[in-house]
Amino acid sequence: MFCIKKYLTIIFPVCGFFIIFLSCVHQNPEKYREKSIEEFQSQIEAQTPEKIQKEQELTLDECIQIALKNNAQVKIAEINQRIAKLEKNIAFANFFPQINAEFQVVHYDRQPMVSLGPISTAMQDATIRMYTSQLQLPIFAPATWFLYDLRNKGVDISNLVRDYTCQMIALQTTVLYFQILALENMEKTLQLQLDNANKLLEQANSFYDEGMLTQSQKKQVLLLKQLRERDLEQCRQEVKAVKAQFNTVLGISPLKPVNLSQKTDIPLPPENIEELILSALKNHPRIFIEDRKIEISEDEIKLAITNFLPLIGGFAQWQYTSNSYTMYSQSVLTGLHGVLTLFNGFANIQQYKIARAKREKAFLEREETALSLISGVVRAKTNWDKAKEDLKLAEQSYSYYNERHREIHEKWNEGMVADVDIVTAQNELSIAEINKINAQIQEQIAIAVLWNATGKTYSGTSIYSSIEKDSNKNKEKDK
Repeated sequence: MFCIKKYLTIIFPVCGFFIIFLSCVHQNPEKYREKSIEEFQSQIEAQTPEKIQKEQELTLDECIQIALKNNAQVKIAEINQRIAKLEKNIAFANFFPQINAEFQVVHYDRQPMVSLGPISTAMQDATIRMYTSQLQLPIFAPATWFLYDLRNKGVDISNLVRDYTCQMIALQTTVLYFQILALENMEKTLQLQLDNANKLLEQANSFYDEGMLTQSQKKQVLLLKQLRERDLEQCRQEVKAVKAQFNTVLGISPLKPVNLSQKTDIPLPPENIEELILSALKNHPRIFIEDRKIEISEDEIKLAITNFLPLIGGFAQWQYTSNSYTMYSQSVLTGLHGVLTLFNGFANIQQYKIARAKREKAFLEREETALSLISGVVRAKTNWDKAKEDLKLAEQSYSYYNERHREIHEKWNEGMVADVDIVTAQNELSIAEINKINAQIQEQIAIAVLWNATGKTYSGTSIYSSIEKDSNKNKEKDK
């Protein structure tokens, strides 16, 4: 009883200290939030590249490399990789022997005694120290092998998930990159249209003063100018919003200004739809993930079978006691132990049936994924074909309006057409030029999506590494 009181006098102050410590940690959440904001800002500033700090132009490849380095989803996928490897190491540890050491001190407030008539004799010392060391080693445990194999396949899946995450981040960066270029071109067009509208309004005011235009015609021109101003302002706001989203993908501050290079060209994919589909079924991370799931389902069936088998292990134990009333202070115990489940309410049988059903489900999911990949390739190829046709039409349109502007400009120099006509021709030419640029950008986006559908958007450390290798192989074959 005395020992219990002594231990309680130690435990209660320690518990009280931890309670006070935890309350102090959480008593001021405002300061904690301020500190987190400061750490976040310093981290974002530290991972902002020097070219962005100096407001230099970034190429698409540079943007993708920045995103793959800073993006939170990529970092989370890398952490999951490390966790999967650690879990595999834990499973591998089951093959090694387990060694446990134990030390125990027992103090009796009243020394154990035995009464032999009028005489009492002590049975044990009042204070006893005991040392125990035990070694256990599995001899026959099939489940250990299958658990390790499951964890090993989990590492493979985590690697594939990281690659797929990088692939999607690269695609997202590419699409936003070209979307920004398209919006910036649109902003230039709207600015040019606004300038033309201002010139037209000045001319309309002079015509109105000379009585050549009515009040409603003058207001119509003024409304056109106001529409151009609204469209330009909305386009600028859209550019800011998309750039903020783009910076978020890059892992930098959404308010940081970025300048993108207009010179971007993605390698062209093969034209043959069968070759593209075969590439998707051979290279896409999603199909590899489904393959690993099938292998895992096979191991789960084997693991369910091991529940019907016995588990056999060996052990060795050494024990020492300071009890002086014991004849032998040290003892060694060795032997084998086995466990065999005879009946557990048919749970093992049901578990085996569940494992077989999961394997069937895994096969169906892989089939569905394969069909989805084929459909995605066909859709991406169709969009690329449409983008090529739109680009041809835009180039023809630009050629027409360029020639038309040249003819009207010659007539305007000779005084054969009014200022309104030359302004209109300039406006039409600028629109046709921007439409051509946007069509080129849309084709680049369609190509990026098609590469993504084939599973080759990202490979290794560069988005173009596998694509360029395949393109060079195709060129060599053509030669």
